Amino acid sequence: MSYRILGVDPGSRLTGWAVLDLPSFGKPFDLISCGLIDARRDKFPSNLNKIYEELKEIASSYSPDIMSLEAVFSGINPSSLIKLSQARGVICLISSALNIRLKEYPPKFVKKSISGYGNADKNMMKDALILMCSSKSGNVKDFLKENIIDDISDAIAIAVCCATDMANFVYF
Repeated sequence: MSYRILGVDPGSRLTGWAVLDLPSFGKPFDLISCGLIDARRDKFPSNLNKIYEELKEIASSYSPDIMSLEAVFSGINPSSLIKLSQARGVICLISSALNIRLKEYPPKFVKKSISGYGNADKNMMKDALILMCSSKSGNVKDFLKENIIDDISDAIAIAVCCATDMANFVYF
């Protein structure tokens, strides 16, 4: 049994996304596609509409079984937390509207499940992801080494975290 996972790194200005397939047991995860929704030019509430429209199109195109996103953490200032929560609300609405199962993971859980260390930095996470993924749409190793956009690599990490969680549930 395989699952398609849409990992989302929510943000009110930049929202990273990644589509990952969890194939049959013993095979690597397949990174199908990934990208960035850039809503920096749009003011509130147009930025939320841009996130909604683009992510809804992505979800409709790839038909994921599960959408995974990072849980909110309180280590950011109140204004940023409100904006992030609004963006997450839009993402949750897409999950509900398209009947996609939603899974949320705390940031430290994502880091620990990928790198083995809950306080891993961005480079440690990228190195661990390189070891865990293959790619049907190009070389994920080169992509992660060359790509400087953390929002996309964070979305890949969230999808891989969910895939690992699902693999443990499905196979063991």
